[in-house]
Amino acid sequence: MTTPVQQKIRDKKRTPQQILDMVKSGNWIQPGSVGGDSTECMKELAKRIGPKLKDIEIWNYANFFPHPEFQAVDPKQENHCFHEYFFFPGTARPAIRME
Repeated sequence: MTTPVQQKIRDKKRTPQQILDMVKSGNWIQPGSVGGDSTECMKELAKRIGPKLKDIEIWNYANFFPHPEFQAVDPKQENHCFHEYFFFPGTARPAIRME
């Protein structure tokens, strides 16, 4: 038997595609933090980065997963930018070394 709280949670579930349909060029995104990184959403976002979706700023808090899919589609970070505001791992800004 489903409780009212469980039903509310189920009603709020969204797929990565549904979530990213709400993202527009120029948005800032905070995908999660320690243990709560939304990896599937980030993979879907990387697929959409480009001429139609640009100037996206991604603000990470203590995430250690480098999201290589963004470097594959936008290696110079012309359409997106990662900010790491707790640690500054070497994976956060590899585009700086490319110039």
